[in-house]
Amino acid sequence: MKGHQASTGWISQRVKDIVKEDPTLGAKKLQKRLDETLYNIELSYFKMWSRKKSAMDDLHGTWEESFTMLWRFKAALEETCPGSIVEIDCKKINGKMHFSRMFVCIKACVDGFLSGCRPYLGIDSTHLTGKYNGQLAAATAIDGHNWMYPVAYGIFGKETNANWAWFMGNLKKSIGTLPPGLTIHTDACKGLAYAVNKVFKGEVEHRECFRHLMANFRKKYKGEVLKYMWPCAWACTARRHDALM
Repeated sequence: MKGHQASTGWISQRVKDIVKEDPTLGAKKLQKRLDETLYNIELSYFKMWSRKKSAMDDLHGTWEESFTMLWRFKAALEETCPGSIVEIDCKKINGKMHFSRMFVCIKACVDGFLSGCRPYLGIDSTHLTGKYNGQLAAATAIDGHNWMYPVAYGIFGKETNANWAWFMGNLKKSIGTLPPGLTIHTDACKGLAYAVNKVFKGEVEHRECFRHLMANFRKKYKGEVLKYMWPCAWACTARRHDALM
């Protein structure tokens, strides 16, 4: 350390203040922020990373503690918003219970979807990049303002047939009576296509994301025909659609 002989406690408190202000800062940017506060502090990358982790644990609790709070979250949500569905699956490994997957659907969101949204659900997942990896899945509708409207979400390890079928099964249980003409919109994920067919058994329309469809077309076809595809997908009348086709 050079300049001020700052105590360990002072550094920890300063790191906590910075992390509280912006929890997305990495160790290098955190080190730069410390240096910018007129205190020339030299700490190794590992020490800075360790200080940030300690600050995050103090502010938000540890990753492991958050798993034990899931059942309290489930109980609180079901008590305050009756009819909501929170499913938590665990697996026993070497005699200990481990979190496996989770599904959450708030009843107020379901009521809003069934009474005020178009009969459409877009379903996909994205990678979780924290300490524990996995997939964050979501079912999203479109409201009368053409804005995204959340209906349900889930967490599971990998995009497998079993996990997607479990998610879709809980989704069908949550939305109950399907809105007439419901269309489920997915990407080209095989697990999703399997789950939609298995759970809804032809009760809904299933359509593929046009961006993925376009990408597949580009692999096989070239030329001017491609410039008509997006306008065709966006066509608002049958006449324009047919002309572009």
